[in-house]
Amino acid sequence: VTTTDKKQWYQRRVAITAGVYKNSFYTYEGEWVDGLKHGEGRLSMKNGGYYKGDFQRGEIRGKGERSWINGDFYRGEFEGGELHGDGVMVYGDGSRYEGFWVYNRYEGMGILTLKNGDLYTGEFHRHKRHGEGKQIWKEKGSEYEGGWVAGKPHGSGIMKYKDGGKYEGQFSHGLRQGQGTYTHIKGITYSGLWINDDIPPEELPQHMVVVGATELEIYQGEGLDLEIAILHTNGDVMEGETGRQIMITGGFLIPPDNPPKSFSDDHEKFNSPFGDAVVIPLGFKPDFDGLSETPSAATATDTSSKGEKQGMEYVALPTPEPIDMVKSSKCGHVNWSRVTIPRCETLDQLTDDDDVANPEDTKQKGKKKGTKTSPMNTKSTNKDRVGSAEGRDKWKMSGMRAEREKDLQKYGPPGNYVIRLEDVTEPPFFEQRLSPVYVRVIVNRVKHSSTKFFIPKRTSVVTTTDKK
Repeated sequence: VTTTDKKQWYQRRVAITAGVYKNSFYTYEGEWVDGLKHGEGRLSMKNGGYYKGDFQRGEIRGKGERSWINGDFYRGEFEGGELHGDGVMVYGDGSRYEGFWVYNRYEGMGILTLKNGDLYTGEFHRHKRHGEGKQIWKEKGSEYEGGWVAGKPHGSGIMKYKDGGKYEGQFSHGLRQGQGTYTHIKGITYSGLWINDDIPPEELPQHMVVVGATELEIYQGEGLDLEIAILHTNGDVMEGETGRQIMITGGFLIPPDNPPKSFSDDHEKFNSPFGDAVVIPLGFKPDFDGLSETPSAATATDTSSKGEKQGMEYVALPTPEPIDMVKSSKCGHVNWSRVTIPRCETLDQLTDDDDVANPEDTKQKGKKKGTKTSPMNTKSTNKDRVGSAEGRDKWKMSGMRAEREKDLQKYGPPGNYVIRLEDVTEPPFFEQRLSPVYVRVIVNRVKHSSTKFFIPKRTSVVTTTDKK
């Protein structure tokens, strides 16, 4: 018996025919076997939907496509009229699922794209995200990869946030719960216990403090060192606190009872425990001529010229340079070195111009005419100035002091100042900013007779080569 004979016998046996059947619910056009829909066919529903594809013994089974009046459209595998097997569903609202189905439900591996652009790739169970998968929230700008249970992150996973932060650890029903590590975009890290999606309050840094005195005295032209520490609730320094952004701001304190005439609401101001202050720039005092000073946190003391005139020289004070206004914490600390107050337009407006130009002039006001003030304006004989060693020393010291007075004009005048140190971390670490701290700085005048900024005269070393 040949294959052709078998086929002819089968056709006579099953009586395969094509035809149209119509009732009050649907219209069928396609193949039939023994009076049953079998083979290729199309089922058009009265409400406007349709199915087109395989039929077996009167049932929708195999591959095909189906359309609903609400705009949903599916192409893939069917079983008993149900979505079953691999298939793609495009919903009327624009959402889309591609993956495996079990009787009209997502099951196994699949890709779900929602109308708002959210995307999930991973495992499903009973039509919900369940197992291992990755979710991207387009509008929120965040993404999660890890375990899922009943449509929510559960178990171990990694959550990345729109602001650049990242959490890696345990989840429970969509919340951070248990042990986990959060890393802020600026590098601040917390590793420990989480409860109901939050860090326990006692585990967060509580406040900043100034290391050392909060009221300092310096001389005009000096720099100072500042250090702050970030503390735990128990008062210990948070050694793991790294990356918090701290900004330093200078201010000129305004006397509440006698504000300067030029003071107005146009000046940028801030409040401090020491009073209202007008914002001024701060500077950094570089090393000068290979010399370094360490005047930080020390009470200002002047140095008399008596007995120290000989063997001294003056090294020109450098021009203050711009300061790094924002610094990052390292191991719970932030440091600034050689902070100084440079002269600026705001200070010129708020202080007496004569006082700023030459502090010594103010001291001379009211003195009787002819009173000796310094060797520079003392009528000296040529013998005093040239003929004797003492006269030459006086003349030289006067010249160096005059040069120093000129250099001091690069710096802010004597007065009361305040420095503010504030947390400007952006975005705030868990919506919390640490309260600012303040340091009061009293800048004293350098007396004309002092040897401030003078150093012992350096002797030059003459080498054999120099001699030759």
